[in-house]
Amino acid sequence: MTAAWFLAVYAIYVMTLVVRRLRASDREVGLGWWIGGALTVGTGIWAQGFISVLSRQLPIQVGYLPAVVLAAWLPAVVICAVLIWSVGRVHQPVLLRAASGVLGGLGFCFLTYLNVSAMVLQPAVVWDFGLLSVAFLAILLGCLGASIMLRRELLREARLSRQVPVALLLGSAVHLAQVLMLESAGVVRGTVCLSADQLSGANLEWLVAIIGGVLLIGVQLCTLLDTRLRQRHAELETSLQQAHTDLAVAAHRDRLTGLLNRPGFEQHLRDFLSVLDASGEAPVGRLAVMRINLDGFRALVNTYGHDLGDQLLRQVAQRLLVLVPGTDAPARGDGEEFLLLVQGMPDQHAVAQLAYRIGLAVAQPCTINGEDITITCSIGIALYPDSVTVEQLIGHANEAMLAASKAGGGVYCLHEPGMDISGAKQVEMQRDLRYALQRGELTLNFQPKLDAVKGGLVGVEALLRWTHPERGPVSPADFIPVAERFGLIGELGRWVLNEACRHMRLWLDAGLEIPVAVNLSAHQLREHDLEVRIREALARHALPADMLILEITESVAMDDIEASLRVFDMLDRIGVKLSIDDFGTGYSSLSYLRRLPARQLKIDRSFVRDLDNSPDAQAIVEAVVRLSHALGMTVVAEGVETEAQRQVLVKLACDELQGYLLGRPMAEADLRTWMRSQNVPLAPIHLVPA
Repeated sequence: MTAAWFLAVYAIYVMTLVVRRLRASDREVGLGWWIGGALTVGTGIWAQGFISVLSRQLPIQVGYLPAVVLAAWLPAVVICAVLIWSVGRVHQPVLLRAASGVLGGLGFCFLTYLNVSAMVLQPAVVWDFGLLSVAFLAILLGCLGASIMLRRELLREARLSRQVPVALLLGSAVHLAQVLMLESAGVVRGTVCLSADQLSGANLEWLVAIIGGVLLIGVQLCTLLDTRLRQRHAELETSLQQAHTDLAVAAHRDRLTGLLNRPGFEQHLRDFLSVLDASGEAPVGRLAVMRINLDGFRALVNTYGHDLGDQLLRQVAQRLLVLVPGTDAPARGDGEEFLLLVQGMPDQHAVAQLAYRIGLAVAQPCTINGEDITITCSIGIALYPDSVTVEQLIGHANEAMLAASKAGGGVYCLHEPGMDISGAKQVEMQRDLRYALQRGELTLNFQPKLDAVKGGLVGVEALLRWTHPERGPVSPADFIPVAERFGLIGELGRWVLNEACRHMRLWLDAGLEIPVAVNLSAHQLREHDLEVRIREALARHALPADMLILEITESVAMDDIEASLRVFDMLDRIGVKLSIDDFGTGYSSLSYLRRLPARQLKIDRSFVRDLDNSPDAQAIVEAVVRLSHALGMTVVAEGVETEAQRQVLVKLACDELQGYLLGRPMAEADLRTWMRSQNVPLAPIHLVPA
């Protein structure tokens, strides 16, 4: 009887493990655990019940019908399936749980009845219904107590100290009910077993016990393995989540300064405004966003190197952290820019005072590599609720910062309502400009460049023109900044490049060899596929590369000198000619200028304007001409509007002239008419140095 009791307790213990796995699994995996658990636990209960019958000693030789013994296996499996399903469901109605318990009790009793019926006795067994009722009551009470204990145990972490009592209670109840039922089966004296020659043997009890035990042990090992796999999976998932969190934090941090970066600042500001909107309450004090730009930072980097720039940014970041609390989320924006969320300031004047103190702190000398570096900053301020969204706060702060920069730098500027009235017009203009590219509203005008001495045409400059169907001609001074702001400048530049090459091809076919100069924007200069686009344009129209002149303004060329040098070298390898435009208006270093493979230098019109009455202007132009010739470059003077200016430029040995005195920008057909009417010859192409 001991083996039967142990097997009953062990089977119920394994069932608790299966129930826990069933609850922890998804639908498909849970179905597998339910079916597998019912088969193995049911087999254990079947083996336990048969062992209980085998353990009862009768004074006669007995045997068991194999068909009946095997048939008892099916109700054992069904009983266990019902119990596992009932307990395995998290939310189960009380009546349904009670019905499952009653069905389980009846099933265990029926299982014992089948096992007894496997012995064919003559006369038949006489049942004591009093003991049967006690046995049924015992199994019901066991199911009730075990169900309550198991449900409580399943709500907590799995522990052997809580699982064993459940198995002892229900397993003992099952075994007790079987013992009582066997005792209620009376066998009268003189009974003969008609199935004595069937299934029998002294070791049959241990054989069945071993088979049932092995199956249960196998299931327990599976549950242990599944538990460990789930723990490992949980650990890996936790590690993955931690790594994801770390990456998210790192993605919102600037590596150089340790501050929030631009995306991190925007997210912080968005979260702050969301909490503010959800609360429905006004912020305590004034809320503002500051955008801080370091004046002249790029010039310093070009002069002293990127290492100095990095150290300078770190020192400015530390000064910001000292001036403002951590809740104000100082952040590094793009390049030499910082962002600041200011909270809890008493009023607008306090915000302005903080900006003033930030300006003073930034302007304090920074000692780097033994040198004192001084820099100022331009600060733009947007106030809440004048600006209410993240985009408005950052955008309005940027507009105010640009206004501060245009004022000379070193100051702060508060954004005021109405400062962005032109913004709506710009949005409308950029929309029309996109349509202009599709509708063919854009054209090129060409302004002649003449040889200063002989007067021959040495080339033309391509100038973009836009004729709006309703507003008429739109000035490039209006639409070019819009194109730069809204990301259209690259597409415009590609259109101009292709159209200029198309016109050169037409002129070549007509026997006119006229080089065309095209302005290259800062955006185009940084495009990764610039080389491919230029080569494709030249190949598309079968042009020699030296017919194309690319003009880059001095300020753009010197903005990031190392990047500019790489692009210039690439363009030089293609064979196009390079020209430095608006020379004298930017920040140039003679050492860098000497390294640029430029063939031409254009003197800015601001110097040409005062040539006829300013000795200083003449001295500057003369120095530029001599410098350019020493570097092997030709000099073009643009903005020539008077005969006096032309004579001075010729006297100073300027190579080419361009301006309204010589010829206004004109359409392609008008250019040919102008050449015929003015009797302007084509200068030899070699006047533009090869």
